[in-house]
Amino acid sequence: MEGTHHLMASLLDGSGLRLMECVRLRVKDIDLDMAQITGRDGKGEKDRVTLLPQSLAPSLREQLAKARALYSG
Repeated sequence: MEGTHHLMASLLDGSGLRLMECVRLRVKDIDLDMAQITGRDGKGEKDRVTLLPQSLAPSLREQLAKARALYSG
């Protein structure tokens, strides 16, 4: 795996996100400064906060930069 799929698989493994929480991630759900991810509408339709592994922070920053560039014009 590589690219987005690799990052998603790494988030599932490293942060304990459930599959649908990972698929539904939004930019506002990721706090790189606090190293936290908010998983929304998970089991029991509840939100929960989990840790963002520091090893994934650079890849996630890169992915977010690509998304911002794509949507900003």
